[in-house]
Parts: sequence; structure tokens; C-alpha cells
Amino acid sequence: MRKAFAALMILGLFATTGCATQEYVAKQIEPVQKKVDSLDQRVNALMKRVDALKGRVSGLESELNSVRSLAEEAKRLAVRADSKADEALNKAESAVRRAEAALQKKLRK
Repeated sequence: MRKAFAALMILGLFATTGCATQEYVAKQIEPVQKKVDSLDQRVNALMKRVDALKGRVSGLESELNSVRSLAEEAKRLAVRADSKADEALNKAESAVRRAEAALQKKLRK
């Protein structure tokens, strides 16, 4: 009798607890799946924006290199102009000295 009662109790325990049905599992997973899908869409949108920004950065890097080249050329031309200005100043000072010397010579006569 005891064995029969224990068997009956175990059988009752299995009857009240069972495996989850597919419908129950689907209902439990549905909100999580919706969130995952939403996050997936957001990640894809962000990846598109990142790719677009990478393209812009690449373009800006190219422009920056052009600007650097132009700046180097401008610097080279400025150094050259400075050198020519120094030469012109030296020639002008020399001309002034010669003119002053000629004037002094003329005044002594």
C-alpha cells in the first residue's frame, strides 16, 4: 500500500509539473526577440552612418593633404620672396650709399 501511495504521489507530481509547451516558450521569447530585432535595426542604421562618416573622413584627409601641399608651397614661395626682398633692400641701401658718396664728393668741389 505504501508503494502504491508513493507511486501515486510521484505520478501526481509529474502530472502537475510538465514540460513547457511550444506556445508558452514562443510567448516568453517574443518580447526578447522584438527587442533583439529592434537593436539589430539600430545597429545596422548606425553601421551605415559609420560607413558614411568613414567616407567623409577619407575625403577630408585627402583635402587636408592638398592643403598641406599648398601650405608647403606657400611657405617655399614666402621664403623665396623674403630672400628677394632682402636682396632688394641690400641693393637699395648700396644705391643710397653710392648716392650719398657722390653727393658728398660733389659738395666738396
